[in-house]
Amino acid sequence: MLVQTQSIRAVAAACFLIVAGTSVSLAQSLPAGTAFDLTVGVGSIYSISNDTLVGGNISNIVGANTLQALKDQLTNANLAQINGSYSPTGAATIRAGYRGLPIVLDTLAGSTAVSLDIPAIGLNKTFSAQTNRDANIKDLFDYLKSSGGDILNQLQQKLAQYSPIDPVAGNPSSMQSRMVSDDFDHNFTSFASNIKAADSSGGANSNLIGVGLSLASMSVGGVTTQTTTLPLSYTVRNDLDPRKQFSFYAPLSSADTAGAKTYGANIGAAFRFPVNDEWALTPAFGYGVTGSEDLGSGASMMAASLTSQYSIKMDGFDLAIGNMVGIYQSTKLNAGDYSIDPHINNTVYRNGILASFPLTSFGQKLALEASYIITNYTGSALYSNMYQEIGLTVGTNKGANAARTYVRAGATYLTGENGITGYKLNFGYWF
Repeated sequence: MLVQTQSIRAVAAACFLIVAGTSVSLAQSLPAGTAFDLTVGVGSIYSISNDTLVGGNISNIVGANTLQALKDQLTNANLAQINGSYSPTGAATIRAGYRGLPIVLDTLAGSTAVSLDIPAIGLNKTFSAQTNRDANIKDLFDYLKSSGGDILNQLQQKLAQYSPIDPVAGNPSSMQSRMVSDDFDHNFTSFASNIKAADSSGGANSNLIGVGLSLASMSVGGVTTQTTTLPLSYTVRNDLDPRKQFSFYAPLSSADTAGAKTYGANIGAAFRFPVNDEWALTPAFGYGVTGSEDLGSGASMMAASLTSQYSIKMDGFDLAIGNMVGIYQSTKLNAGDYSIDPHINNTVYRNGILASFPLTSFGQKLALEASYIITNYTGSALYSNMYQEIGLTVGTNKGANAARTYVRAGATYLTGENGITGYKLNFGYWF
């Protein structure tokens, strides 16, 4: 499920789809629930202030589910099908939407030249060496590809800021957000492997293997991303003090954004150190990678975090307070002739409170847990810098000394900046 070299090359070859103007609203909508769209105007001009084509003959918006599908539309034949008034030597303004971000290609009457303007990264270039526009657009693609990863790196950074569905960062479905959630959930929210009592026999039975399944649906900017995650973990507990634990976790994920596929994986390692009976600190380190040929994106990221867990015994229930600070920074992802690094660097604060209520059903000791978590991002500019979650889980009582296995299931509702909403369904089994 890791990014393939071929996919990264395809991303670099198609990186012409970029931000055209820094004054575009951060809350762009993606029409008809698609990741990409195209509008062709003849005798029109582009208005940056409200992201529209003005005047002339303007076509309907045409959607596309993948980057390649959008690229295929940028030929004379297909542009003429989108707008019957378009001609291979006539003046036209083409507005392409890339994951909610507008770009503009301009052509002049009596000319086959194609102009590409990218103010966000300081690039302005006209392609006119060929005798027809299709060939000049091919030259445009070749130019961007021959630039190596430099242009792609700049675009990836801008898309994390402006795109509501960027696979790398800036929204709850991105690689960065999943890494933040995995670190906090493993070391606080789902800390069955952290506080479940060690078996009296010690030895191998005192360690825990964790498996699970998470289904998430996030809606933002008019598009829904559905993510499936397989969380895997292994925890080694100290024979003398089982509160001291060293754990590995490796969530694998796949996502579908309006038909576009994204795959990702990350690995993490953490050590839980008990300060006293109520308080524990857990430093963690991780590495993640994601890639989507359909969305034209790929990157890797390093992470370092510190999580504090403080437990309070209340009258009839337990209360736990979790605080995490982490640094998440993109790193170079090498593939063929390209070195991809969007230079995203964020310090993240994730804080939560969890209340656990003991239950008994059919003679089985259970626990009902309710949680509230808020996440704040600082550093590199992102589409969304804050989201909050309300969660409810139920399962076997993690404090039951006799328990040889541990099961939990629950749901989470999420809201965030710029209209982000979503939910997660989680299941976990430790043995």
